[in-house]
Amino acid sequence: MLIRLLGPVEIINDGRALEAGPPQQRLVLTALAADAGRLIGTETLIDRVWDQAPDGARRTLQVHLSRLRRLLDTAQSNDQTPVRVVRRSGGYQLDVEPDQVDAHRFRRLVEQAHERHRTDLERIKLLAEAMDLWRGPPLSDLPGQWAATVRQAWQQQYLDAVQEWAATSVQAGETGPVLPLLAGLTAERVTDEPLAGAYIRALYAAGRTSDALDQYAVIRRHLAERLGADPGPELQQLYRQILAADPALTPAATEAHTRWTPHELPAPPPAFTGRDGELARLTSPSDGADVLITVIDGMAGAGKTALAVEAAHRIADRYADGQLYLDLHGYSEDADPVEPAEALGNLLHGIGVPSAQIPDGLDGRAALYRTRLAGRRMLILLDNAAGENQVAPLLPGAPGCVVLVTSRRQLAGLDNTRRLALETLTMADAIALFARRAGGHPPELVTELVDLCGRLPLAIRIAAARLRAHPTWTLAHLVERLRDPRYRLAELEAGQRSVAAAFDLSYQRLSLPARHAYRALAGHPGPELDEHAAAELLGVTPVAATQVLHQLMDANLLLEPAAGRYRFHDLARAHATTQRDLRDRPERKEADARP
Repeated sequence: MLIRLLGPVEIINDGRALEAGPPQQRLVLTALAADAGRLIGTETLIDRVWDQAPDGARRTLQVHLSRLRRLLDTAQSNDQTPVRVVRRSGGYQLDVEPDQVDAHRFRRLVEQAHERHRTDLERIKLLAEAMDLWRGPPLSDLPGQWAATVRQAWQQQYLDAVQEWAATSVQAGETGPVLPLLAGLTAERVTDEPLAGAYIRALYAAGRTSDALDQYAVIRRHLAERLGADPGPELQQLYRQILAADPALTPAATEAHTRWTPHELPAPPPAFTGRDGELARLTSPSDGADVLITVIDGMAGAGKTALAVEAAHRIADRYADGQLYLDLHGYSEDADPVEPAEALGNLLHGIGVPSAQIPDGLDGRAALYRTRLAGRRMLILLDNAAGENQVAPLLPGAPGCVVLVTSRRQLAGLDNTRRLALETLTMADAIALFARRAGGHPPELVTELVDLCGRLPLAIRIAAARLRAHPTWTLAHLVERLRDPRYRLAELEAGQRSVAAAFDLSYQRLSLPARHAYRALAGHPGPELDEHAAAELLGVTPVAATQVLHQLMDANLLLEPAAGRYRFHDLARAHATTQRDLRDRPERKEADARP
């Protein structure tokens, strides 16, 4: 749960905004949250809520507090730190972690930025994170003198943070992100001299001397017209320094200061086994003359992410400017595929660009992203991609970076990429993976088990987890349960992991004709078929059959062991057969026929 005060007052729970009640009730919440974790006297609360306390103020305050208690108690979930209004002797207290209140998190981040051991880049990152919490004038929907006083104080804290962030960024040579924000703020606060000074310094540092002088003329005019005053001594000194091209105004940035270095890779996969040939390809040295982009594709459960993360950790030290990681949710049960613009926003955050400096449109974000990556050596891992259109805007435009992309699709439409088609494990590696997960067992049974699992890493890990979860089972018992192909997929399920669910996600991304073909082709009696057999099963021409076969191949739901010959992986065939059987049930047909 989050309580947001830096803008309109909001309570956010599980991503949803809760109705916090009428203005006075929101004022009570704010009065407590502003001093989260501290006892607030009853009279102090009354003074904060009412400029002139009415008769019965204590009783009305208790009504608001009771409603807040009910609201917060109803919204609690088991995995959250509880937020409660607590009655203490002499007053009330909001029990909440400070970071659950954006105003307190803002102050903590600014205080961390002031710590003496921080580098310039760390200060920039912390201040940018603090500024990202700002949604507009704080407590903007609350009436009263207390709210107005707090609003003014917090606005000044924000402006101080902006000016510190701007000065540190300019010193580090990063003027690009600073200028748009300062331009907007100075347009709103036309007589704010410290803010104008920060903007003028940034313009001059960016090489825009004439614009810096023009901006000085603008604030001098506003001060004369509105206040009848001249600029103060500091602003006048800055003006003279610009006219004299004072070297002191030129930032002495170094490479170490100008760049934020992200380290976003997930932890290396535990018990990673095999894939020596694939790892050799992915970790082979690159001369850096081009952007090296590798697409790792394969069927559901083949271990694409594990391979990519393992390879990324092995070469991470070659890329001094850091590593970016982003799950694109191309095939996720609980999330839709990430839109390219949103993905670019996340990547720009990863390289230190604050939200206020990220353009709204896809083209603007892609241009800024390519600009920021130019001249850098970075490793970028784009995991679980849905398709070419999602990935293309996320690729760097200049040499020096390496990009690993994982997807269930082949992504053949991407230019200048190399493909690594990830097949099932070798028998030796499949046996070794099971042994690492489940310990020693009779070799002949282990061989049969991994064969029943189709040497698919996900299926092998699930089988090992099933065995560990049932201490009374023997390996022979588990193998016996897996031998019947009708129930094999049902057995390959443990906790949140399921082979059937993994194949379901691939199946659901298919077009309707491809789904029909997937189900129908599972009925072919032989292990392989060609386009003529497929055409007969589907009732279409061989040309049309070839097109749909290629769609299934692109989704890695069908294999091509030889030119013009196609076959299912055993578990994919089992899944397709299950889908066909479900489709053929009378109750399903009846449901499909309904309008």
